[in-house]
Amino acid sequence: MCYSGNTTLLLRQGEMDLVWKKRCAALVLALALVPAMGAAAAETPAEELERLRKEQQQIEQSIEDAQDDIEQAGQQKELYTQKKNNIGAQIEAMKLQIDTQQAQIEQTQAQIAQTVTQLDASRQRFEDRMVSIYEMSRQSSLSVLLGLDSFSEMLRFSENLQSIAVSDTQIMENLRAQEQTLEQQAAQEQQQMDQLNASQEELKRLEAEYAQALQQADSQMTQAQAEKESYEKASAEKEKEIEEAERRYAEWAAQDDNPGVDFTGGTFVWPLPGYTQNSPMGWRTDPITGQQSFHRGTDIPAPKGTRIYAAAGGVVSTHADSSYGTCVKISHGGGLVTIYAHMSARADGIGDGVVVEQGQLIGYVGSTGRSTGNHLHFEANLNGTPVSVFDYL
Repeated sequence: MCYSGNTTLLLRQGEMDLVWKKRCAALVLALALVPAMGAAAAETPAEELERLRKEQQQIEQSIEDAQDDIEQAGQQKELYTQKKNNIGAQIEAMKLQIDTQQAQIEQTQAQIAQTVTQLDASRQRFEDRMVSIYEMSRQSSLSVLLGLDSFSEMLRFSENLQSIAVSDTQIMENLRAQEQTLEQQAAQEQQQMDQLNASQEELKRLEAEYAQALQQADSQMTQAQAEKESYEKASAEKEKEIEEAERRYAEWAAQDDNPGVDFTGGTFVWPLPGYTQNSPMGWRTDPITGQQSFHRGTDIPAPKGTRIYAAAGGVVSTHADSSYGTCVKISHGGGLVTIYAHMSARADGIGDGVVVEQGQLIGYVGSTGRSTGNHLHFEANLNGTPVSVFDYL
């Protein structure tokens, strides 16, 4: 049997380690930027809320990545466990083969030893007879003849000695041939034993390799679980920050830049004559994140540069942020404000503290900020609470 090691076993582990290091480095860099962003000058409540939401999305993505890592490490762990168990079973089977082969070698060696003993005994008998024949040849023919009853008996005695010598020679040759055959058999059996030992060593090497890969997979699963727990903790903390930021954003939206004046403007005028909404206020699937979120206003698609008019008269407050882009807020009095977001530009003369009249040009349609296309985000808030613009049309 032949076994070959899987040289890519630990490579996958190294790749996973590299992915985790890059991921952690990216997260550390992102979190390191948070204080600087938080300390940025004149960050509006809307900007802060948008930044925190983006950070939360990044943390949630990290949680998903960590879960993927846990599942991947679990699959690797299961795979290497199966491989290690399979190799272990092969090693046990190989041990039985080695024991059987060792018993066969010992049996063959015993046969060789027995044959050698028989050969030595036969050789000794042959040598003894040869000595006897030699000694008899040195005696006088007369003394030999005198010891025999007849000449024919002497001939039979001589023939018997020669016959015994020939028989001994044949026995020794057979024993030598048997010894050679057994030695060849022993050599083949030892060669098979060497191959079995080599196969067993290869199996042990693979077992150790799988054990190391299994240990790494287990370590990576533990690391991924710890990272996921850390991200989940960070997510919970970020949720608290978002709640606080939403509270501050609501205060900003509720801020009446036209205090002491009641809203007496009657009904709103439509800010984009000739264009209709396609996404009303309420819960919806966010087109960017794909998650459920509350849409505070209504979206009105229109070509870039389309003129935007004030729904009612009031005092202007402007800002630009990563979410609403170029934006105008008009305080109409009585805590009622309207917000016009994602503008490509504000109209000339439109700035903080400027008083505008209903129907006055305030800006142009665009896709600035967090937007997927040219449109106007038209929003109304009463004392910081989103209300439907259609209640005032």
